[in-house]
Amino acid sequence: MIKLASVMLKDFTKLDQKELEMVLQWRNDIRIKHFFLQKNISLKEHLNFIEKLKNDKTKKYFLVFENSKAIGVIDFVKINEKACEFGLYQNPNLKGYGKVLMKFVLEYAFDTLKVQNLKARAFKDNERAINLYLSFNFSIEKSDEKMMYLSLNGGGALKSSHLSTLYFYSFKSSLIFHALTQKRAS
Repeated sequence: MIKLASVMLKDFTKLDQKELEMVLQWRNDIRIKHFFLQKNISLKEHLNFIEKLKNDKTKKYFLVFENSKAIGVIDFVKINEKACEFGLYQNPNLKGYGKVLMKFVLEYAFDTLKVQNLKARAFKDNERAINLYLSFNFSIEKSDEKMMYLSLNGGGALKSSHLSTLYFYSFKSSLIFHALTQKRAS
């Protein structure tokens, strides 16, 4: 388990039965699976997926908790020394946690994995995801008829040339995240 402020990242391979079932329910929720090109996932398929994660060093999946409340999932795939691709989705019964989840994507990718390039992809009609990534100064690398491919160069540390200041506040039981995403003058 990784704890950051009042947020905890719990590796999928360490989830208890209740958490496993909750994540499966989220993965099958129409509001989430719509953006992942997937059919309904059976419990057996879900458990097989998680079992495979135990031996796969190129993938990391985390259930994210804020003050003991499950707020979403962040994941990293195609992990190597220089880059990885990430994904995230919030608890479908909550709103307003995209930027909080994004902060932990950046911290984990640049500070823990020490990658220099963070990649994302989103369906073109997933404007919320694309706008979230762009608000964190991701650049659009390419697109095709269905997908948009984005990336952020971070130089192996959260203090990338794209993120000049990060403010992270804990206010009562909720987290307020404010990112100043101004490019530094060269």
